Amino acid sequence: MILQIISIIALFSLSLYLYYLLLFIKGLKTEQNYNNTRKPQVTVVIAARNEERNIIHLLTALVNQIYPAELFEIIIANDGSSDGTVKVVEQFSKKWENVKLINVQNRENAISPKKNALSQAIENSSGEIIVSTDADCIVGKHWLKAMVACFDDNDMVVGLSRTKVTNWEKASLLHKFEHFDFLAMFAAAAGAISSGKYFSCSGQNIAYKKEAFYAVGGFEKIKHLVSGDDVNLMQLFRKAGMKVKFAYSPHSFVYTKSVENWWQLLSQRSRWTSNMKWQTILNPEFYIYLVSTFLVVVSPFIVVFKYWLLAVGIVFLRIIFEFGFLKESYKKFDEEKNRLKFYPLWFILQPVYFILVAMLGALNIFSWKK
Repeated sequence: MILQIISIIALFSLSLYLYYLLLFIKGLKTEQNYNNTRKPQVTVVIAARNEERNIIHLLTALVNQIYPAELFEIIIANDGSSDGTVKVVEQFSKKWENVKLINVQNRENAISPKKNALSQAIENSSGEIIVSTDADCIVGKHWLKAMVACFDDNDMVVGLSRTKVTNWEKASLLHKFEHFDFLAMFAAAAGAISSGKYFSCSGQNIAYKKEAFYAVGGFEKIKHLVSGDDVNLMQLFRKAGMKVKFAYSPHSFVYTKSVENWWQLLSQRSRWTSNMKWQTILNPEFYIYLVSTFLVVVSPFIVVFKYWLLAVGIVFLRIIFEFGFLKESYKKFDEEKNRLKFYPLWFILQPVYFILVAMLGALNIFSWKK
């Protein structure tokens, strides 16, 4: 009886999952024209804690943006760093007037230190548009221009972030899996946004109008959540009826630093997953999509011993639709097609990976940078 119920749930979940994959493909195929030539005042906000080794590369990229220097500022919110982060930022601020350092206050009382740091940076900003990335990311010289060009009647822009794997053949299993998984997640987010479903985004590459940020109360309504300065903020925008767009220009893409080990990857993803339970309130449809995805990946292993045809059918349909979605994603984001050959291994590892991340996220077991 229990297996029959699980089988029915599995079939329903499969139907939902395939529906969303088709929706994402449709979204990725939608023509996007972002030709806004207006150049508003922009503030780049970065929360940094012990980022001495990374911040120098990001700041070098930021001060060399193809965007009028008098029209953008860079605010680094030093969140209690104990390394040389402050020294590096101060060296840049002496040479470039638009580089500013603020030392974050009240960190010890903040449930979400990053939201606290970003809030203080935004309070000190003069820009009409707030653009944000992480301290360990690298942006191209046209990044600001490309992100700003996406604004017209919308209030938020979400950009692509991915790891940089220069030599795919020599890359480790960990880095191949991370890169492949990253692109799959962002492609789903992009397809959803372009279809009018504001499901997900990342603070590694995001921009929004400052007036819209304050219109939803900033981070005040979500400050009790340990993370989610990105996806939960987007949900506040969605609930307020604001428009979100995805930036498809290659100039808007950001590279993020690869993890060093499997625990770092699991910790990062479980941190993201810890936000998912709040989607039952912030965006129930997104939560339903996430649950259906989890069940489609895991359920075949539960029902296979009694309903093996059902299990095989779920796996077969998932492969057909999923591979079609990934092919469209690789085409849209100009990824090397040979990397799609990693799909079978990614597919095999998914069940264990999903279960581990779901468990760790539900129990809030993850680590932050110290």
